[in-house]
Amino acid sequence: MNRWLGVLLLLVCSSSAVLANEELLGRWTGGLTCGPDKNLPLTLSITEARNGKLKGVFEFRSGWHKAKYHVVGTTTSTGAFQLDPGPWIMQPTGFRAVGLQGQVARFGSRPMIQGTLLDCNGGSFTAFLQPPPEEPPPPPLAKMFDRKGPQWIKAVRDRVQEYVRKRVDKPRWWNQLEREVGFSKVDQATRETLLAEVREARADVRADALLQELASGPKEFPQGIGRALFIFRQAQTSEWPDKTKLRVYKACQKQVAEVLRPKLTEIAALAANLPTTLEGLAEARAAIAPMEDYRHSLEQAFGTLDQENLLSPMLKRIAELELNPAIAIAFREALAVARQQSDPRTATENVIYNVLGQASSSYPLAAIAAEGRKLAALAEVVVESIASEGDRSEPSASDMAAYMFTLVERFNAPLAAMRCAPGQHDVTDLPRCQLGELEARLKKIVKSGCQAEKPGQQYVCDFNQYSQLVYFRTGEPPVDSFALSTRFPGGRMEGPQKVRFVRQVLGGGWVGSRASPE
Repeated sequence: MNRWLGVLLLLVCSSSAVLANEELLGRWTGGLTCGPDKNLPLTLSITEARNGKLKGVFEFRSGWHKAKYHVVGTTTSTGAFQLDPGPWIMQPTGFRAVGLQGQVARFGSRPMIQGTLLDCNGGSFTAFLQPPPEEPPPPPLAKMFDRKGPQWIKAVRDRVQEYVRKRVDKPRWWNQLEREVGFSKVDQATRETLLAEVREARADVRADALLQELASGPKEFPQGIGRALFIFRQAQTSEWPDKTKLRVYKACQKQVAEVLRPKLTEIAALAANLPTTLEGLAEARAAIAPMEDYRHSLEQAFGTLDQENLLSPMLKRIAELELNPAIAIAFREALAVARQQSDPRTATENVIYNVLGQASSSYPLAAIAAEGRKLAALAEVVVESIASEGDRSEPSASDMAAYMFTLVERFNAPLAAMRCAPGQHDVTDLPRCQLGELEARLKKIVKSGCQAEKPGQQYVCDFNQYSQLVYFRTGEPPVDSFALSTRFPGGRMEGPQKVRFVRQVLGGGWVGSRASPE
């Protein structure tokens, strides 16, 4: 089968800085797809890029076959180029070479090319520029038996200074130097001093490389935040001296402040125009929501999200809105509307998130939210009665649902206490964390009937309850635990109940307690 080796490289990365002509030099590796051939390894090596002229070699593999030929062409200052096929270096039977044309871009900090294959239906490929092979480290300073004395010590320090001056960030080079010092014949105190000097210099060079990456990386939100946190964590988990870690910490902290400053200033400016309504509070929460996604990480790293206290006007306005009695009333009304939806739990959670966000400090609104969640859970319970017409003063099926809901919540409390942050638990805690993912949900109550012990005041009632054991995040029943499926087939918990209900003196509600079966 003929293979047409045409490649159209398309720029797919937005806001990417195009590479200069000279930066096309190097070895690009990736994969291509053409018809039934998927993910074939490819290599494009540009060996010359001078005055807009390109030379190189293109190759790829298909099974045991390797196709390889020269390419020549032109490039422009924008990074667009065209390559025409030249002489074959290795031509398997049935393979035909064609030209290449396209563009280069950056994928984050990595140079990338991506495009399509000409004359190949649905053909495509992606490749990344590979770093040049690392040079071998310099030869040892001296033979094993010479590793002692002032001259050798001076040679070690001279090489350390050379590496620092040239910003050598090559692990093999530093590792060799540490080994030389470690196996030297100098006294222990001198050896430890030299090792400390080598490791401190190595840490400084590596820190400088990270800080250069930080300086040349993105400055916009949120990419600039992610880059700063990534570099901070590399320093934090290293064995560098404290002063080197502190230097990286301060640089990352400064970048975070600079990246956040425009966003935080913009958010704070909205505070003065927020209406004193529930919608105004929701608008405020929506404005700071993108910041809340990074609050935990930034507080862990730098102690605060807002280093310059720029959010103060918005936070003050939110506190004022949360204390407004009219907004509390509107919040209750919005939750009541949510309970009328087909999925009252989800609708209620949406209202709560819009009003309270992830970090509300309002205890009154939090209490309203807790009550709203309870009422939403009750709203999804199917309530039926198969009892004959009896005393109109006796407990209703809804009263029985409220009682059973209280028992279900008691069952859920220890499960909730075992919950773990996703991905942040020890392997030995896995069973506990898995149980913490579960909760019981009351689904249905069917009233059978009541017998009056004190008409209007005290009754013994029979009803059937149907509950479901589910994952609290998704509402889906568990299917991956043999023990649970044996004890709770299909996640169901159901059965008849006999409960004594006594009317409360104040409020007219009922207090239930299990009654002994006759």
